[in-house]
Amino acid sequence: MAEESPKPTAEIIDISDAPELFFEMLPDDWKLELESNWEEFRLSVKLYGIKLNEELIGGGLVFSANTSETDSYRPIAEYYFDNGYLYIGYLWIAENFRGRNLGDLWLKSIFEMYPNNPFWLSIEDAGLAKFYLKNGFTLEREVIFSGGKDWIYIRKSASEVI
Repeated sequence: MAEESPKPTAEIIDISDAPELFFEMLPDDWKLELESNWEEFRLSVKLYGIKLNEELIGGGLVFSANTSETDSYRPIAEYYFDNGYLYIGYLWIAENFRGRNLGDLWLKSIFEMYPNNPFWLSIEDAGLAKFYLKNGFTLEREVIFSGGKDWIYIRKSASEVI
């Protein structure tokens, strides 16, 4: 009986110095948003990619300070950042790699990298709620603003979780 070759494992890598690798895989609106704001964002963000078989297949951003990304609810953002929260934004997995728990892997890796930090994020697509709930986030509030409606989710730090 032939031995099975080991299943390839994805790894999370810091690509903050090469953001264009991530931008290239994004939908046009996300790509434009990130490219046009990267000079501002890069001062307070880390970009972590998901690499599988030497191919970048996804990633996301971890913000440590308020930027134009959260201007629609600046007082809320300031509260979270002032209380040690990190903001997760632009989490993306290439479509042909979805359904393999790679988003879960990315989040788990980020939580392990920052065990003493709680996290927060906002979503505008209610369909994403289930994904974030299963990864330890709880709905904190709904925010209605001139651009629409978002839902704010939080996840406590490892030391706060019982």
